[in-house]
Amino acid sequence: MLENNERYIIITPAYNEADYMADTIESVLAQTVLPTKWIIVDDGSTDGTAGIVKKYESRHNFIYYHHRSKQAGQSYYASNVFAIMAGWEKIEAEEYEFLAILDADITLPKDYYERILGWFYQDTKLGVASGIYRDKVDGRLLKVLSDRRSTPKALQVFRRECFEHIGGYIPLKYGGEDTCSCIMIRMNGWKAWSFPNICAVHNKPAGRGGYQELLKTRFRNGLNEYGLASHPLFFLAKALRRCLIERPFMLSGLARMAGYVFGCIRGGKRQIPADVIKFIRREQIRRLFKANRIPDECKVETPQNV
Repeated sequence: MLENNERYIIITPAYNEADYMADTIESVLAQTVLPTKWIIVDDGSTDGTAGIVKKYESRHNFIYYHHRSKQAGQSYYASNVFAIMAGWEKIEAEEYEFLAILDADITLPKDYYERILGWFYQDTKLGVASGIYRDKVDGRLLKVLSDRRSTPKALQVFRRECFEHIGGYIPLKYGGEDTCSCIMIRMNGWKAWSFPNICAVHNKPAGRGGYQELLKTRFRNGLNEYGLASHPLFFLAKALRRCLIERPFMLSGLARMAGYVFGCIRGGKRQIPADVIKFIRREQIRRLFKANRIPDECKVETPQNV
């Protein structure tokens, strides 16, 4: 078991999360390994988020509330990243080994950070790691499709050296900063890995307002793929697969395709660097023609019973 003096810091961006913030905080307070500092960045909330965080801040000396004024013209996704980076600036002079990013609508299992940090010590090339989450909808926990090479931002834990190596997140208009960070990490010789046996709960999943909202989310996922410069052939294969395995069946993949095509027609300069685009497309073509097999050098070997 890891000791409670493990030096990891959590940054949480929060915008109008009053309905979930207390549950997220309580799940961190219950961790078997506590952080040395937790900065919760209020990204201009207009509900009771600030009051909830300040109440816990007054009771726990490692919780810090920081207010950030939301900037006009920034998308929700970009603003969320700017909030994280504002928190990162606050810990520049701190001593820590690992940086955890935690969304304000997540409930963690009590040993989440103990187990994730343990993997970093077992594999020195592991740059970012996470568990997975299940969406909580109408009291039910629904499975979310996941990829071992992709770590959701809601749960990511970075080795400090790795996060600094890639320069943090790129604020993308339609999201996908977590995917982009994993790609840049692999491009720089680190590993990105998610552990499906470590499962959290996502209390406010996107598209929970019915099929219409869900299809809007899938359309935005397609825009996201365009923004990430996904290779057209790889994206087509991915969207066709989602037609068969992701609800609503058929419509889900078609909505993704529509978003991607819309992005292509509208055009516009992508926000990610040219060398990252080149790496993304080369990696995706390799995945496409090797049946999505994960190269041995990218794997984090886990025992069968873990």
